[in-house]
Order: sequence, then structure tokens, then C-alpha cells
Amino acid sequence: MYIDTHCHINSQDLRLDARAVIARARDAGVMKMVIVGCDFEDSCEALGLAEDFSQFGLYATIGIHPHESRLYDNIPGAFSKLITNKRVVAVGEIGLDYHYDHSPKADQHRMFKAQLDFAREHNMPVVLHIREAMHDAMNILKYHRDLKMLFHCYSGGLEYLDRVLEMEAMCSFGGAVTWRRKASDELREVVRRIPIDNILPETDSPYMTPAPFRGKLNEPANVRYVYEAIAQERGMSLPELEARLESNAQRFFMWEEE
Repeated sequence: MYIDTHCHINSQDLRLDARAVIARARDAGVMKMVIVGCDFEDSCEALGLAEDFSQFGLYATIGIHPHESRLYDNIPGAFSKLITNKRVVAVGEIGLDYHYDHSPKADQHRMFKAQLDFAREHNMPVVLHIREAMHDAMNILKYHRDLKMLFHCYSGGLEYLDRVLEMEAMCSFGGAVTWRRKASDELREVVRRIPIDNILPETDSPYMTPAPFRGKLNEPANVRYVYEAIAQERGMSLPELEARLESNAQRFFMWEEE
């Protein structure tokens, strides 16, 4: 059984074909998928899809992406109602992104801290988007070590790995582990070194397409290529890895068994 812990079926590229995307994922053996929210409307759509296709093992997160931070003075009040829905399994994706200037750093920090507090208030895990901002993110997260954290598309390299593990955080890996380029060499070294109990799989679809399909839209069905790459790097059989990652996902998201 495969699991995709981070996908954007609610994205502009996939939403109109959502039913077919989900069907292809199921045919490929993907039994659980987490649809991620990036702003208020996006979060509502993620939850709507998770409810409409709950029989296919869909769940949702709700959150304000760092790119959208400047558009919000506060966390949307409706989030307090949405988060009580049993299909919502985390607050995310939230964090800091210094690669682009879509939102000023001050706005990103404000919304990041507010959403971490919101997650704590509701005893929920957080899905983190941290890009080129690990130093500042770690300085914020050290005050929230009680939260269960998942570094989506972990990009802190070996430099930050020990600090991440000290916080007992999870790291998810996507299509980049399949890419044969120098920038992915360190990522594969991270995959080899990180404890198996701290690993989760993802696609980040429609982005981060695995090597066999680079240049095409990504889908949750492609998560098996991530599994295969991780299994190869760690010298594990695919069935053994599937069982371990399923256990990890259950422990992090605490979703109800179907």
C-alpha cells in the first residue's frame, strides 16, 4: 500500500480532472492521500475533496502558505470550525519561503507563528514549507517543540538534519530523490542517514515530477517511484518500506482506519 502525504489535487492543474487523478492513484495502489491547503479557499476545497472522496482514503490539511501571508491579517475564523472535521489531519502547509518575494518576511513570520499557536491550541500536527529559510524557521520552531512537525519536501540538507531530528520531526521526500543531478546527491545522502521512523513519502503533485516523467504534470499515482528510490537508497525491500512508512503516517496523522 502506498501513501501520498502531500498532494495538490485542488490545484488549478488537477482539480478539473480530480476524479480521474484519484482513480489512477487507486489503480496504482495509493490507498491514502493528503490534500494540502495553501490559503482559505484552497483549504476549503481540499477538505471538500477529502469529504467527497473519503471512500478513497483522502484527507486534508488547512493552512496559509507563506506566499499568501501578506493577504491575511489573522487566521481565518472559519478555520476553527474546519479543523474539527475528522478529515482534517494537520495544519499546513505553513512556514517560511525566502526563494520568492511573494510576501514580506515580516508577514511570513507573523502568520507562521500564529498558525503554530493555532495548531497547538487544537492539538494538531503541522506540515511545514521551509525554503531557503531554515535558520529563521528553526529559531521559531524551537519554541514549539511540543508540536508534531513534518518538514514537507525537506530541504535542510545534512546541515540541519541533526537539529530537525532533535525535535523528533518527520521529513517527507518527493520526486527530487529520483532526479539524477548534483543537487539531489545530498538529498539522497539524507535519505540514507535519517532514521526510518522519521521518513514519509509525498509527491507534491502536480509539482516535483519523478525522473521517468520529468516535464509532465505530477500525480499521486507517481508516489511509487519515490518509494522505489527510498528503498534503493536504504537497501530495503519495497514491501518492508511500505509497511514502515504506513506506520509512520498513521503515527503522525492519527487518521482513522478506513
